[in-house]
Amino acid sequence: MKVFLINPPWERREQDVRKKLKVESCLPSLGLGYIAAMLEKNGISVAILDATVEGVDIGNFINYLRKLKSRPEYIGITATTTEINMALEVAQICKKILPESKTVLGGVHPTVMPKETLTNKNVDFVIRGEGEFSFLELVQGNNIANILGLSYKVNGRQVHNLPRDRIKDLDNLPFPAFHLMPIEKYHPPLGLYKRLPAVNIITARGCPNRCTYCATHTIWSNKLYCRSVENIIEEIKYLAKIFGIKEISISDDTFTISKERVMQFCDKLLSEDIDLTWSCNSRVEKIDEEALRLMKKAGCHHICYGIESADEEILKNINKNISLNKAKELLKLTKKIGITCRASFMFGNPGETSETMKKTLDFAISTNPDFAVFNVTTPYPGTPMYKWAKDNGYLMDENWETYHGSKAHIKLPTIEPENIEQFQKHSFKKFYFRIRYIISRILKTRTIYDLQMNIQAFRSVIKL
Repeated sequence: MKVFLINPPWERREQDVRKKLKVESCLPSLGLGYIAAMLEKNGISVAILDATVEGVDIGNFINYLRKLKSRPEYIGITATTTEINMALEVAQICKKILPESKTVLGGVHPTVMPKETLTNKNVDFVIRGEGEFSFLELVQGNNIANILGLSYKVNGRQVHNLPRDRIKDLDNLPFPAFHLMPIEKYHPPLGLYKRLPAVNIITARGCPNRCTYCATHTIWSNKLYCRSVENIIEEIKYLAKIFGIKEISISDDTFTISKERVMQFCDKLLSEDIDLTWSCNSRVEKIDEEALRLMKKAGCHHICYGIESADEEILKNINKNISLNKAKELLKLTKKIGITCRASFMFGNPGETSETMKKTLDFAISTNPDFAVFNVTTPYPGTPMYKWAKDNGYLMDENWETYHGSKAHIKLPTIEPENIEQFQKHSFKKFYFRIRYIISRILKTRTIYDLQMNIQAFRSVIKL
């Protein structure tokens, strides 16, 4: 093993994660999967540890490292903002147990905050943006001064090489190295899957939308590059043949940006008689009845729509260019066609008040999606929202571990942070404890899985 890639644990305390992850998603890190596949394609031995899924927490990580049969030359650690502190702890332990190994951090947070990340003495390199080629060149021993997208230290001074151009032809990338991951332990969020085993895939990188709260552009930019339908179908066939995959969660921010591409994808699934159920994300202005009906026929059973707010002014403030009337129509139509729909909302955007939050909750109740998710607006580093909050003195803290969508980090002039957090909890209770909703869930219960899902979802809301 020359390279050891790590998806760090989510929490510090010891736990049986298989018991904990009843509602939350538990899916492969595609970023590490693609990097591992690129390394293997070039003859480099690599292993992946998905710490949370494998039950490896900080407490027993030292013992795990000591039991490794070989000492890797490079250790790659991925990190979102919420996970960055845990990733740095992992790097610290790696340096203690394997001091000769070079530690490399990548992912969203190191990409947008390379200086902060590289300041940590346990980090040797940071890879910014897409990591497949930068990591490969580093491991192959190329001159680090010539590796685009790489940050490092020379005599204590930070050096940040020029950024690497986006990968335009995604079909040339090998499929993620799923064979290095515990496929049988993964699953999408509760309610988003019908069958197991299930994994996630991406069919495109980037997003042309410019919502102020989204960190997507920090990695992919606003330019969208898509895989061909043929390449996507080939990956699905591979997953079905090798791993018995029956369910796919499409992780694109907006899978339906191109109606033509969606129709081609569905036609291909149907013409080749591929036994697959799947879910995806969409925007209300990027889908119509014709597409929905074909998606349903081709196995799509769940779509998540980002609505965010029911206040027109707030939608303008966050650059969420959608029509609320269109949203009402699409939620109703999606349910009518027989596709389960989930709507996501946020509390605490610029301009938020008690009245606007109530308006959003009322919208969720009146449109009655199958599932509603209420988050507290989180100003992730690298987003326009973060810059706005920091420049105006509204950013309350940078305690990254609490950037999980349930805690307010922006002190708005229009409402207190505590009120936002309380209203989020109130919204879950108000939405899910309605007699109308409970009866509808009971009537839709058809299988043991449906029953288990309803019971687990009910318990999770109770805990709030």
